[in-house]
Amino acid sequence: MKFFKALFIFILTSFTTLYNAMGQYSVSTLDLDDHVTIWYDSMIGQENIGLIEGTLYPFLNKSLHSHEYFIEKNWQLGRLTYKGQTFEVNMLYNTFHDLLLIQNATNSSTKMEPLKLAQYLISDFEIGDKIFKRLDGIEAPEIPGFYQVLFEAPEINILVRRAKNKVIGTTSEGNSGVTYYPLASYFLMTKNHQIKINNKSAFFKAYPSHKQEIRDFIGSNGLLIKPNQDRDIKKLAMYCHQMKWE
Repeated sequence: MKFFKALFIFILTSFTTLYNAMGQYSVSTLDLDDHVTIWYDSMIGQENIGLIEGTLYPFLNKSLHSHEYFIEKNWQLGRLTYKGQTFEVNMLYNTFHDLLLIQNATNSSTKMEPLKLAQYLISDFEIGDKIFKRLDGIEAPEIPGFYQVLFEAPEINILVRRAKNKVIGTTSEGNSGVTYYPLASYFLMTKNHQIKINNKSAFFKAYPSHKQEIRDFIGSNGLLIKPNQDRDIKKLAMYCHQMKWE
């Protein structure tokens, strides 16, 4: 096994030397039992590496009238941060499986095939005008994964978990087979609270001593605080931020 790893490293190093004749990268300190990718990143420098890691993730068209992706099923130009480095690539966000896929630009014959990166190494991405961050452990209000940042301030954040539900059968619209329906869970995040937003009571719970001010602001601005009312939730969050409530 070590022979094949050494052969791979020899080829990799030779390729790098041809690509950048001025650079020399030592393999003398490499432990062949460790992951070669980690060594390659550290020796070459992430800033000199294209976004070529990942596995092919073939498209599987399971529905004729819906899809698994965020907003649309066509490639969208976006930005992502992978292992601390920023890339601008064509991407798709599969909200049914919570997977960010990128277009495989390394080979013309497989250019249309999605490439699945190591998801835990993606810290954030932007698709359209929507920003998503990966949250794990206690930072995640629900399960670990990607959350849209709807509003962000030092003392209050609004996060949205975008997902899709799969239904098999005939729908009320008369569609048969597989249908994907979008789902969204909203969360109010403060220093002391992680609260799911179903209605305005989430803000009452976060700021119990300011219930009347919140009621007055909602009423005077005609706000509707519930899931899928992004504009109104953002406006109320901005108000709470401006009031500098803890």
